[in-house]
Amino acid sequence: RARAGAGRPSVVAAAAAAAERGIGAMGDYCSVAEDAKVARAKLLLGEPLDELSKNAVETLDLMGHGGGDEGAMLLASALHINASLRQLNLRWNNISERGAEALALALRSNTTLTSLDLYCNSIKDSGATAIAKALSESSPLQMLDLGWNNIGDRGAGALASALKANRSLRRLGLEQNTIELSGAEAIAAALKTNRSLASLQLARNPVGEAGAVVLAEAAQLCWSLTTFDLMPQMTGRCSTVRSNLSLSGFSIPEEEYAS
Repeated sequence: RARAGAGRPSVVAAAAAAAERGIGAMGDYCSVAEDAKVARAKLLLGEPLDELSKNAVETLDLMGHGGGDEGAMLLASALHINASLRQLNLRWNNISERGAEALALALRSNTTLTSLDLYCNSIKDSGATAIAKALSESSPLQMLDLGWNNIGDRGAGALASALKANRSLRRLGLEQNTIELSGAEAIAAALKTNRSLASLQLARNPVGEAGAVVLAEAAQLCWSLTTFDLMPQMTGRCSTVRSNLSLSGFSIPEEEYAS
């Protein structure tokens, strides 16, 4: 006479085996997917990588065609030994912190790259922190655009610390990120000692009125700064911000508030 549940151990074992096969299959799928991404990046970047290996190119515009994180890693490997590239445009390439960290390592050894454009990727705080570390180690970068990268106060703080030590960066783009008051205060403190930055883009960050005021006051002490974009998110509380910016010589046209 069969007992209730007598067949359960075999059912459980079968289910476990099926789960293991599923996990294995998922791992295989992920591996294949990663291999496919690397292969696509190599296909996209074949000619640029060849030119980099020959030190035969000074400017690379790979906006939207850089191959994501895998492409960033391939380019980073090339930058470790390249001695010709001056400008690299990697806008709109879906680069995350993983790709940014690879590029940051390359920046610490590369001695020729002066312009890196990573606008509209997703490097977040971790990626910004890695790049900040490279900036603090005598990087030759003069232009760095990290706008629209979901960078918050932690990333802004790391970049601010780098600005205190860096003497080469001329333009820093941080527009349309998620920097709030503490990030603004960190950047303001860096502006008081930095003597090389000529352009700082911080438009449409949620720094608030207090953050805008502290930044505007610090900008007055940074004699090298000639372009300072602090157009705020639309909050309806702009009078104090406008007053301080006007005092520092960085005014915001009326039409920009109406846009």
